[in-house]
Order: sequence, then structure tokens, then C-alpha cells
Amino acid sequence: MRLSREEYKKAEGYLKRYNYNCINILNIRNDIMTLSSVNIDGLPKAPYSISDSVFNSVIQLQENRELNRSIHEYKIVVQALQLVSDDSKVIFEEYYIKNKGKWHIINNCGLSERTYFRKKTELIEAIHNEIKKLA
Repeated sequence: MRLSREEYKKAEGYLKRYNYNCINILNIRNDIMTLSSVNIDGLPKAPYSISDSVFNSVIQLQENRELNRSIHEYKIVVQALQLVSDDSKVIFEEYYIKNKGKWHIINNCGLSERTYFRKKTELIEAIHNEIKKLA
């Protein structure tokens, strides 16, 4: 199945934004972990209770569209990686995560240029299929 240019660019964009999405999710997670209920009035608090500011912050995080989009894209990439071959996983790791060049990957993995292209296309098609499933 051949993808249109727009579909190809959209799927490849998910792969390119993978690192950004991971960092974004970790930053938000760090923000959640640093939230704490401060005992301002000196009265004892019930165990496991939260303050209004913490509750409002958690609600705000749940409604954060950028975070939801990052999590959605992250899940798509992770699910697609489970469905592709090991060569495609290596290409993803080297090209999209470590930002190595095409020829570096071809030389280190012992792939031909045509195999590299085929495995990269397989990866992008898997991403596209997951986008369609979860849309």
C-alpha cells in the first residue's frame, strides 16, 4: 500500500516528535510529583487528602491538550514499534532517537540501501496504520 505524501509526512512527523513527546510527558510528570499540599492553617489534615491547589493543578493537567496530544502520539509510536521487524526498530532508534545519518545506519547494520528504504517505509506504514486505528 502506497501512502500519499500528506499521510507519509504525518506519520514521519510522529516519529520525529517522539523525543519531544517523551520529554514533554516527563516534564509534566515531574510537575505532578512536585505538587504538594502545604499545611497553611496548622490544622491536622486527613491522610491522603489533597489541597484545592493540588486538585486544581491535576484537573488542569488532565485538560492540557498539548499533553494529551503528546501522550497520544507516544502511544501510537510505541504500539507501531511492537509490530515492525528488528531492522525497522534499529532504524527508528538510530535515525529518529540518536539522529544518525542514513549512511551511518546502512554501514553499521550491514543493510543495503534498498533494504534500508524498505524497512523505513515499513515503519512509517505501521505508524500510519496505528494512526488510523486510534483516530
